Amino acid sequence: MIVRAKPGRVRVFAAHASAYPDPIRFEPGDALILGGRDAEFPGWVRVTTDDGKAGWAPEQFVAADSSDRGVAVKEYTARELDTAIGQVLVCHRELNDWLWVENAHGECGWVPKRTIKAG
Repeated sequence: MIVRAKPGRVRVFAAHASAYPDPIRFEPGDALILGGRDAEFPGWVRVTTDDGKAGWAPEQFVAADSSDRGVAVKEYTARELDTAIGQVLVCHRELNDWLWVENAHGECGWVPKRTIKAG
């Protein structure tokens, strides 16, 4: 479910390290191969892009043509942001229990909502 978080400062209380150093990205109209749904974070689907990269994408950004094929309906990057405890970030939006945040260096990426508190 999409929940619009008000932009604002948040603080990291549990560090996050990305497991995906080369994240997927896609544009509207891009063909995608669909995989399984994420059991830990509902609302996310495993996709493979035309360049052969696989990663997680919001179900809301993908229109399924069949059970294993789809097309991107919105621009997306799976870039995650590495964080440290105590770090202050700016939250720009929330999607399926993940937050799109920006650090003090202007770097943006996704972090799990459960690692963040209002700040």
